[in-house]
Amino acid sequence: MTALDADFVRSQFPAFAEASLQGYAFFENAGGSYTCGQVIDRLHRFYTQRKVQPYGNYAASQLGGAEMDEARSRLAAMLNVESDELHFGPSTSQNTYVLAHAFAETLSPGDVVIVTDQDHEANSGAWRRLEARGMQIREWHINRETGQLETETLAGLLDESVKLVCFPHCSNIIGQENPVADIVKMAHAVGAVTCVDGVSMAPHGFADVGTLGADIYMFSSYKTY
Repeated sequence: MTALDADFVRSQFPAFAEASLQGYAFFENAGGSYTCGQVIDRLHRFYTQRKVQPYGNYAASQLGGAEMDEARSRLAAMLNVESDELHFGPSTSQNTYVLAHAFAETLSPGDVVIVTDQDHEANSGAWRRLEARGMQIREWHINRETGQLETETLAGLLDESVKLVCFPHCSNIIGQENPVADIVKMAHAVGAVTCVDGVSMAPHGFADVGTLGADIYMFSSYKTY
């Protein structure tokens, strides 16, 4: 395995050459990460030269549309999904609430949604609110001694009334990486859809969503670097 050239990596981020930031180590990617120079350059070019209605019949419009398409196709390749499977929105939290509202239209009173107490509020609170519309919420609790989610506990919650299983790829407290592919298979075995919160995982490496098999996988791009 090739050793990481930390000096080279740091040199790609203009913020780390900023005098006022010297002497600090930043561990706050949960609230947003510093951006590398290449992305800043791309954004500067877009906002100064191509921020017009895309796909028109003049150069700036065509170039702007092409860049949007390129962003979609590149991210799809990184995640191992089709480009038309991607959705961009204002934030993962807001996207989840919109998704929950839409998904509720496919549910009937008595249908079950499983949520965890290891998740960020966005991937639990939005779904818990469906209880007011007649859906049942089952809690997949962590092991209080370890802070981990255990698949044996999930197995006792699953049956054919379960329509959705929501859980995090990685705990934002203890750093545990959950066995997503195994959980997805368990949920699919009873006909349930899976919704995985990848916000805490994505800054440490993009998930191979196609291989994991998750029906819905969410993360915040501004927290990656």
